Amino acid sequence: KAPSAHLPTRHDRTGAHVQVREHAPTRASHASVRMGRMRSAEEYLAQFAGGGRLLEPSKLLDCLEAALRDFGVGDDGQRRFLAGGLLEEYSLRSDSAPLGAGALHRLLGAASRRAAAALAEASEAVVAGGAEGTAAVDEGGARGSKRGVDADEEPRFDAEEKERALQAQAAAWAAPSSSSHVPLASEDDIPTLDFAALCLEVGGGAAPSAGSGQTALRGLAGELLEACRGVGFHFVTGHGIPEALIERAVQAADAFVALPIDVKNKYLMDAGTYPGGTGFLPVHNKKLPKRPKGNVCQAFIVKRELGPRNISLDDMPWPAELGQDFRKAVEEYAAAVEALSSRMLPAYAVALGEDTDYFGAAFKSPLWRLRMSKFPAVPKYEEGQYGIAPHVDTSFFTVLHRTEKQPGLVVWSARTQRWVRVPAKSGALLVNTGEILRQVSNDTFLSTRHYVLNEGANERVSLAFFFNATADFKLAVAPGAGGGNAKYPPTSYLDGQGVVQGE
Repeated sequence: KAPSAHLPTRHDRTGAHVQVREHAPTRASHASVRMGRMRSAEEYLAQFAGGGRLLEPSKLLDCLEAALRDFGVGDDGQRRFLAGGLLEEYSLRSDSAPLGAGALHRLLGAASRRAAAALAEASEAVVAGGAEGTAAVDEGGARGSKRGVDADEEPRFDAEEKERALQAQAAAWAAPSSSSHVPLASEDDIPTLDFAALCLEVGGGAAPSAGSGQTALRGLAGELLEACRGVGFHFVTGHGIPEALIERAVQAADAFVALPIDVKNKYLMDAGTYPGGTGFLPVHNKKLPKRPKGNVCQAFIVKRELGPRNISLDDMPWPAELGQDFRKAVEEYAAAVEALSSRMLPAYAVALGEDTDYFGAAFKSPLWRLRMSKFPAVPKYEEGQYGIAPHVDTSFFTVLHRTEKQPGLVVWSARTQRWVRVPAKSGALLVNTGEILRQVSNDTFLSTRHYVLNEGANERVSLAFFFNATADFKLAVAPGAGGGNAKYPPTSYLDGQGVVQGE
């Protein structure tokens, strides 16, 4: 079909014309208030795929407009706006791959939710009547975001503004500086997900059959969806990373911390010698996160960021004093956790209502950061002082190992509306949703605030692996995530808070 004169066009990643509606219609008709019902994905495939099993992207706009018409969106401009938005998001995230029945079913679900919201808003305006009702429809007809933007605005994201807001919110979180009255988390607070059934062992193993593997994946994705929506943290068992490999990384962290301070200062972060956000952070540093009182810990951070800035592991501030064994231990641990993280992505994709390979293009060259932190024993913290101050992670998700005698990680339980300490769980890693994944979920996943209190007589080591998509890959809101209209534009790591914070 030739591009319509009513819609502007651009070229997607396949070179095909796709049409996108730049502005929402300024008015919804009275006829568009009545809701109908969409047909099944298979019926639309039969109509628009010429009897085939896959729908080409060039036919998707027509298909979505037909589905929205069936649903009851009678206004041409409003229908094109909604269909164009969905097409734009799908094209950005899928390399414009053809859709099967499953993917189309989820996209139709997103279309029906957005249409229902738009029609309900138009209905309220019609009921109001008169000039006031007309103004309401003109102003709100089919908003691109639930954040109250005007009808002709796209969802926007300002990383610096968000970072300022989070710093202000952190001050209002009233996080206690003593763990004496912070209860231990229960299994309801921090659920455990067993990935062994999917054969995610980093060390290999026999692959499950296609049928059993898909069944296990669907079941795990359901548990993951509940954990991400209700908690934001979960334990991972069956990860397959050898305990000896983890212990070598812990010993490497200890070895760096044991170096004399003048030696560690040679590798000081942001001294201009190494890439920003890497190297040594001393005790009482006020970075990552930036808060009024310094973090009572020291850390060594490395990262790999392929893409425009092209930061490799060879660029890292490897301490010459510790030789090649130190670098080998760190790189082996990072490689193992990266492999685990990549194998977890299909479960996250399905939990978001998408196909298992939904994140394949985005994570072809994952950006990751590894923070190895050592927390001194602190008998008592000052008011407003912490091992690491309260914050949310900027990552897609974070994989954490902890070596501790007393539970030091404190997280906010959304279910019980209280702070809880995360207990140790033998053989398990801890995973939490970051801000980027929360945005991809359209705020249906929780990015949970947390911090560290290492009160007592024992030191503590943590290995935090922050996992992200390719640095410049713009992740859009997943069409199947729910949550109404997309609240965020497609955003890359380089557009986000991590860069503002100096990661």
